[in-house]
Amino acid sequence: MRAAIRRGKTENVTNGNRKAAREVDGRLYVRFQVRYYGRLGVPVGIFAACHHLRHGGRLTPEDDELFTEVDDWFLAHLPYPPFYADGNTVRAVPWFKPNATDLIAALAPLEDLLHRYAVPYDVVRSPDPGTIIYEDEFQIGVLPYARMAGETRINSPAGGGNGRLDSRYAPYE
Repeated sequence: MRAAIRRGKTENVTNGNRKAAREVDGRLYVRFQVRYYGRLGVPVGIFAACHHLRHGGRLTPEDDELFTEVDDWFLAHLPYPPFYADGNTVRAVPWFKPNATDLIAALAPLEDLLHRYAVPYDVVRSPDPGTIIYEDEFQIGVLPYARMAGETRINSPAGGGNGRLDSRYAPYE
């Protein structure tokens, strides 16, 4: 992961069009999300999107290894919110805190994966993304104020499958 982190710098934090984040964004919560919806009724996060690419068999062996390295690093360095213990039945959505700049920068390899596999994404910033139900040093878990209504189908670019998110990936959505 060290090589992957070195590639990531704060100026790589974008809002979907590779435009650098402004200093004013330092007080906003941050979420990396793709432009399709998952079972939570909100756009799927960057980790779930990469899991979808893997599950769809689209990642090269090298990219699969890179994703595993980044994912393992985050599992070791970012607290695991308790709402994931039961598969996230409360349907919480994680957001980075403004001070998590090193973690945000460490997402650069995953951003690169999304770019290489033509998965459009956005870096969304908000001072109030929802009702906070979990908080640690680096992130919050929120119940969003708005969700897509009804049963949510995904139009994942991963290909294959039935359009539903595999439950093994529920913690990453």
